[in-house]
Amino acid sequence: MLRSYLKVAFRNIRRNKVFSVLNITGLAIGMASAMLILLWINDEMGYDRFFTKTGRIYQMYSRDKINGNYITVEQTPVVLGPALKSGFAGVEDAVRFNKVTFLLTNGDKHLNVQGAFADSGFLSVFSFPSVAGNAEKALSNEHGIVLTSKLAKKIFGNNEAIGKVIRIDTADDFTVTAVLRDLPDNTQFDFEYLLPRAYMTRLGWEDNNWTNNFTYTYLLLKDGQSPASFEKNVKKE
Repeated sequence: MLRSYLKVAFRNIRRNKVFSVLNITGLAIGMASAMLILLWINDEMGYDRFFTKTGRIYQMYSRDKINGNYITVEQTPVVLGPALKSGFAGVEDAVRFNKVTFLLTNGDKHLNVQGAFADSGFLSVFSFPSVAGNAEKALSNEHGIVLTSKLAKKIFGNNEAIGKVIRIDTADDFTVTAVLRDLPDNTQFDFEYLLPRAYMTRLGWEDNNWTNNFTYTYLLLKDGQSPASFEKNVKKE
């Protein structure tokens, strides 16, 4: 029976070649478009959703009134994170993130690369997979630096990176404490290395003024703490 249907189908295709080509081409384009749309939707739905604690991570924003109009920005005061962590029982951790570009030097390798300063708990809140070292504790070392696999290969080739020394802006030496798997495309983060925020403080680059917004702040709420309840408690203060 199936063989008969196929024969009839092929005969019709031969008799109406132009019409059949148009139909088949249209069907192929439609199916390909649908698959691309589904892949795009899947990528967008997975944006920053691959962290193990995703359901409890929230980014803080600043809202200000300028010339009678309210504006909302991603940057927040440096002191916001620590204040929320110490002042509200529902906050498990608060981490800050600041982009920076330094010259990294190792031997005859000199690379001008974008990285970031981050609090010691950053890689515990954001569980980027590591390929070497203990990522969760890597930023607790004030003289430690975390690299992505791509950057580690650029600097050290196929050699082991853990324990190796990198000079930052020809001024300070840092030891590689962890190497992360290369960051996926569906994340807001785009660093190639992380430096402990303690180094930013040591450089005197922090401003503890509540009116100066220049850092990104992320909260990790405790299990069972609803964001609505937390927001309500914050508004009371």
